[in-house]
Amino acid sequence: MSMTLYFAKLNLVSDNIFELYDNPNQRNAISRALYEAINANKIWEKENLFIDANGEQRSTITEYSTHILRVDDTYSYIEGWLYKKSKLYYKTLNSMTNTLVQQSTENTEGNRFALDLKHGFVGYNTSARFGYKEFIEAFENIINLGEQELKFEYRYNMSLCVSGINLDEIKKELTSIGKIKELKIRMQAPNPSDELLDDLQRRCDGLVKEFKDANVTELEFFYSTKGASGIDLTAPLIDEKINDIQGLHSGLPVEESTKKGYVSVEATSTTGRKYTSGDSKPIKRIINGIEDFFDSCIEAFRQL
Repeated sequence: MSMTLYFAKLNLVSDNIFELYDNPNQRNAISRALYEAINANKIWEKENLFIDANGEQRSTITEYSTHILRVDDTYSYIEGWLYKKSKLYYKTLNSMTNTLVQQSTENTEGNRFALDLKHGFVGYNTSARFGYKEFIEAFENIINLGEQELKFEYRYNMSLCVSGINLDEIKKELTSIGKIKELKIRMQAPNPSDELLDDLQRRCDGLVKEFKDANVTELEFFYSTKGASGIDLTAPLIDEKINDIQGLHSGLPVEESTKKGYVSVEATSTTGRKYTSGDSKPIKRIINGIEDFFDSCIEAFRQL
């Protein structure tokens, strides 16, 4: 049975990333800690609020956990499951009173995943009640819980891998949603490929150098207006910050930065339309079945 794979990128947001810039051998320590964090078998709990049949607000807890199936001989890749344990609510007809009665039952969903320990790429499938965005939120939190439990200083965020878009495409998409009332621009220190890491050894320039000098791992700008005419994207205050997206590093194209989650742009129009660069074109791969999962993910990682 065919499966659709999604891909995401774990990125360090702790200042250990700058230690990697200075010493590429740190990649081994980071990857080993990442394996230990998953192997810690931490459970992340998320509270969800809902309205019951009587119109009262109630809460339920969803639990997420991981299970490792295998690790390759070089401790470069792992395969496992991310489980979601929750309650499903449904109604039945009480034949005595002829009224609907709310019932619940426990349910567990599982998404298969593969992880590139050295470069942070994750490949995974989805299920009917466990979507690709929910997977990212749960996986990120489980990793950080494990790192914290084991007293490691590494902390991560996680982004969906999308087909990279350039600066002109971003500006075009922003214009297309109409008058904008809110705009958020986020940039972070890149978690480099081996090639970019070599480049950083030769020259650390652009915003990456400014990040490193200031010990800043993330930078975020938020703009808002109550005016009916919306934010003027061509004004220097806004346009210069949007253009900064292409200045992270001389060896890092905008397409790669958007694909791997190093930069993102989000906007909301005055009519409620939304644009998010990180959701635009998810990278997917269709495989024949679960037996091809691990090898297909590793092949895809080498192309991301």
